[in-house]
Amino acid sequence: MLVEFPMVHTGRSVFVNDKTKKQLIDELSEVQKLLEGKTELHAKMIKNLQALIASGGLFSQIIDFFPYPIAIFTPDYELAVVNDAFVTTAKVRPVKILQHKIKDAQLISAIVQVLKGDTFFLEDIKNPFSMFSGITLKNELKTNTFKKVIVFPVLADDNKITHGVVVFIP
Repeated sequence: MLVEFPMVHTGRSVFVNDKTKKQLIDELSEVQKLLEGKTELHAKMIKNLQALIASGGLFSQIIDFFPYPIAIFTPDYELAVVNDAFVTTAKVRPVKILQHKIKDAQLISAIVQVLKGDTFFLEDIKNPFSMFSGITLKNELKTNTFKKVIVFPVLADDNKITHGVVVFIP
């Protein structure tokens, strides 16, 4: 039995037999499982980092051992903490997020929305370190390896958002 699938981009139809249809469904199912696993891992990492920050306080030394750069900022975009990986990568310890320097629309939205309680996993970010005060173009070139960013809120016991966190991932 043949099944007709209209092709949106060409206007033509493609005929797929039952065997090919089953293969396509199986492949789509595998891709869906991989995406669900990836999302689950990101959610687990975020929850663990939130628990670490909440239980150990913002100035927990454990954050410094995290292998990826982390920046924790206040609702007025002042940096409360950057870890050792951040300082090593950026070659500077910035003090503020400068929203007007963020060139990526996804990233600026995430930085603003995180303070409303949203969590983001962004990919293909260009020069994410450019948003920080004191980072020059020379240093931006060295930080281009970090093209993924996770942005999530930190909640106090009363569920008030006290800080935003940015984790940079290669």
